Amino acid sequence: MKPKFSVWWSLLICAVLVVFGLVYGNASGYADERARVNALLEGDGGLMTVLNYRASDGLNLCVVADRHLTGDADVETLRYAANAELSQESSVQAARARDEALADAFSRVSNKLAADAGFSASARDVQYRQMIAADFEACGQSDIFAAYNKAAEAFNKQLSVPALGDAARFFGVKPCELYQ
Repeated sequence: MKPKFSVWWSLLICAVLVVFGLVYGNASGYADERARVNALLEGDGGLMTVLNYRASDGLNLCVVADRHLTGDADVETLRYAANAELSQESSVQAARARDEALADAFSRVSNKLAADAGFSASARDVQYRQMIAADFEACGQSDIFAAYNKAAEAFNKQLSVPALGDAARFFGVKPCELYQ
C-alpha cells in the first residue's frame, strides 16, 4: 500500500519549489548582469586595461627621461605611480586616485623634458615623447570610462528595486563601484 500525500502538502511543496526557482533565477540574473558590467571593468579592452596602457606609457616616458633627467625625483614618482597602477590591487576608486597621481606625475616629467636643452636636441626622443603623450592622452579620453559608469549605474538602479533587488543582495550580489 502506498502512503498518500494530502493535496495541501503537495501544493505546499509546489509553492516552495516555485518560490525557490523564482528567487534563484532572479539572483542568477542579477549575478549575470553584474558579470557583464564587470567585463567592462576587467575584460579585454576594459577600464583596467586602459589604465594599464596609461601606466605603460608612464613607464615608457621614464625610459626617455632617464636618458636626460638622471636621478630626478619626479621621474621616480612617475615610475612609482605607473607601477602602482599596474598592480591593480584595490577598488575602482583607488584605481581612479592612482590614475590621477599618474597623470600628474606624467605631466610634470613631460614638462621637465620639454624644458631640457639636451632633450630638445634629440629629435628621436622629442618624437618619442610626443607619441607617448598622445597615446597617454588618447587612453585618458577613452569611451570605456563613460560606458562602464553608465552600465554600473544602470545595474545599481536595477539592484535597488524592492523585493527582487533585496533578494539578489541577500544572495550576495553586490552593487558596482563607479569610476568617479
